[in-house]
Amino acid sequence: MSNGQFRKMCSLSFALILSPLEGTSAANAASGDRIGDAVTITNTVTADFEKQRRRLASGDDVRQDDTIEVSADAEGELKLDDDTKIALAGGARLVLDKFVYDSDKKTGTVVLNLMKGAFRFITGIAAKPAYVINTPNASITVRGTILDLYILKDRSVWLLLHEGAIEVTDSRNVCHVLDQPGRLMRVTSNGRVGSPINWSSLPANSQESFDTAFPFVNKAPQFDPDPLLTRDAIINASLPDEPEKTCLNPHRPQKVRKASDDSDKDDKPKKKKKAKLRDDEGSGDKPKRSRSARQYDDSLPLEIGIGIGIGIGKFGRRHRDDMGGNHPRRGGMSHPE
Repeated sequence: MSNGQFRKMCSLSFALILSPLEGTSAANAASGDRIGDAVTITNTVTADFEKQRRRLASGDDVRQDDTIEVSADAEGELKLDDDTKIALAGGARLVLDKFVYDSDKKTGTVVLNLMKGAFRFITGIAAKPAYVINTPNASITVRGTILDLYILKDRSVWLLLHEGAIEVTDSRNVCHVLDQPGRLMRVTSNGRVGSPINWSSLPANSQESFDTAFPFVNKAPQFDPDPLLTRDAIINASLPDEPEKTCLNPHRPQKVRKASDDSDKDDKPKKKKKAKLRDDEGSGDKPKRSRSARQYDDSLPLEIGIGIGIGIGKFGRRHRDDMGGNHPRRGGMSHPE
């Protein structure tokens, strides 16, 4: 075989190996890859990737592993490529931890680490996505959902459901379901998840104002201008308790991966440094952990969080009618049948 024939055969073999990938729409984002856009930015919102901080403007890319931080007088709205929408109030901080999406199969995985502040989260258009929201002391799986979330200074969390359903798993691996729009759930600072309650029964609701915790109720994000529930309807709600439901896809809480800078230094006291190793202790022998080692479990099925939404659409609409939020379902939302 001549050299020319050999090179031609090698080129053909390489082309055959690559050809199955052509035309695929699957996006398994690597660290630093673009996964969405900043839709609306007011004042100073920054994105930090590997200690390279940049100031975001409307239309800028956001990347996997970006730490998004909002200054006290600012707001930010993000839209990921699967149509997931996230609004961040002043002082909020999150990490875009994982993004996988196949537009043809309408499947994917979205993992967000929320560290502080107030947020609104709206699931995307994928038919069978896996959405996991990690907070400092609990893990949340969602489906066809509009959710407001507030992380207090003591690391406790308040959750306010607008539509759909969520499953919240606490530090003891105990899971509770919230599927009544207009009701709330509280995760304590030590990671205990309570049962769904009305605002009037929320412990410590006098310590933080409603408007601080849930600013997007009064001032709806631009990507979701038609609110389902009003402030008065939520505050004055007296929805009855319902029997506890069984979580179908509990997700064990994971340690929230911190920002890559030192912006948490004022949130809690620094730990004392360990004593320096002696020369004979082999301080340089221990291999460094790969950056790709995640705190979440990559073996989780893509269908996580799907089963919890059965019958939710009808249930959610019934409660919206009761609470004066009778709006037609907006296009683009994914709802369980």
